This record gives sequence, structure tokens and C-alpha cells, in this order.
Amino acid sequence: MKIMTFNIRADNIFDINNRWQKRAGLVYEIMRKYNCEIIGLQEVTQKMHKDICNNMTEYHIVGLGRTKRLFSEKNSLLIKKNLKILEHQTFWLSKTPEKEGSTLFFSLFPRICTTVLCESKSGEKLRIYNTHLDCLFSSAREFGLRKIAEIMESNYEKENVPCILMGDFNATPDSKVMKKFKSGKYTSKRLFAVQDINEALYDKTTMSMFKGKEQGAHIDYIFVSEEFEILDAEVVKYNKGGKYPSDHYPVVATVKVWEEEQNAYSRRKLV
Repeated sequence: MKIMTFNIRADNIFDINNRWQKRAGLVYEIMRKYNCEIIGLQEVTQKMHKDICNNMTEYHIVGLGRTKRLFSEKNSLLIKKNLKILEHQTFWLSKTPEKEGSTLFFSLFPRICTTVLCESKSGEKLRIYNTHLDCLFSSAREFGLRKIAEIMESNYEKENVPCILMGDFNATPDSKVMKKFKSGKYTSKRLFAVQDINEALYDKTTMSMFKGKEQGAHIDYIFVSEEFEILDAEVVKYNKGGKYPSDHYPVVATVKVWEEEQNAYSRRKLV
């Protein structure tokens, strides 16, 4: 199974030569080139969402905006249509996660997480989460991760299925919040960054800034639960003639459920 997380940069009038309509084709190209079963996008405005729905018809596309405003951003999840969506939800990283538009007083914007429970044709289920954490305050990022972990733990107790968490965490690998999260501080369900298969990836920036930068912050991640084996991971620097699809690079991983987990799942279905 191939997975991608990709902050595609909300359309911004100040980007001039990097407005959405001038790079949308590159975004579609890179998604088709890597042909992932699951893609998590961040900073998707309503106009961008409509364009993606019209062009990436091989995917189910779900996710609500963080507010009801016209230019509100979504954390869209794209799920290949060979997978069946059983349930999807957007929740807010606040004290009232079910309340649309709710936020923390110390968060710059309302922050959200989109989650999907899906099922393969052979009956295996998978839970996916896609988020974009606060860009200014570490306390808001920590609260957001705690809230996600709380909901992940609750869902896992009910469903007992493998899970994936991805997104733009706005935190570097050596930050306190990422160290705590990776060590299992927030949840008893251990999650592993796909980058751990090659720790040199942490030295690579995930911020292209539309310029193909080599140096900078690594803030985009894919985490998988212990049921998965991580086969490969990369930071993708796709461009055409120096034109980049976003100010972020996508992170792509190839994973599979461990064989013993598949066997255990098959036994559970027979009971």
C-alpha cells in the first residue's frame, strides 16, 4: 500500500506565479505518478477541492472545512475507489471537537483532523487520520496531538484495526512535542514514523518554498501503527523545469500489514 501526505498550499493572491491554477496540473501529475491508495492533503480551499474532485475521479474525496467561510481550508482525504468508505468525520482540535469552527484561544486558526474508516474488497479494515497542526504555538500543537491521540485511542478500542496518521505537524523531529509523541507520551497505541526506515530523511526539508530548497524544516509526517511493516519512504522533489506543485514537498511511503497480523485478522473474520 502506498500513502502520501501533501500540503498543497492554499491559493493565495500574493503567490502571483504560483497561484493554484498555474500549478494544479502538477499536483494532479504527482498524485497520479505515485498512484497511492491513500492521500492526505492539507490547505485545500473550496475551489481547490472542487477542482481536485473533477480531476481525480479515481478517488473518494472527503473532509470538511475548518469553518463555514468561503476560503476555509480542508484536510482532504483521498481514498482509492477500490477501497470502501465505511465512515468519515472531521473533528476540531478543541475542547469541543464535535463543534464546527471551535478553536483554542491560543491557536491562530481553528484546527481540524479528518478521519476515515475504510475496508478492502477482502474485508480488511483501516482507520486513517489527516491533520494540520497550529503554525505558531507549540502549546496548540501539543493540545492538537493530545486530542487526536485521545480520539485514536477511543476508536481503536472499538474497532481494533490498523491506523495511519499523517499531515503537516508544523514541528521538527527534534521538537519537544514530536519527541513526546514518538515516545508514546500521548497514547498507549504506539505509532511509528515512516521516516524511521531511513533517519537521514529527517535531514531533508519538506519545504520547497516553490524553489526546490534543499535546506529547511522537516515538518510533514506519516505515522503508522505497529501492525504495519514500513517498506520505503521518501521526500518527493517533483518539478517540471523548476516549477514546483507546492511550497511543501510530499512525503510518500510504501507499507504493508505484517503477515502475522493479516493471519490474525483472517482468523477473527472466521469466528
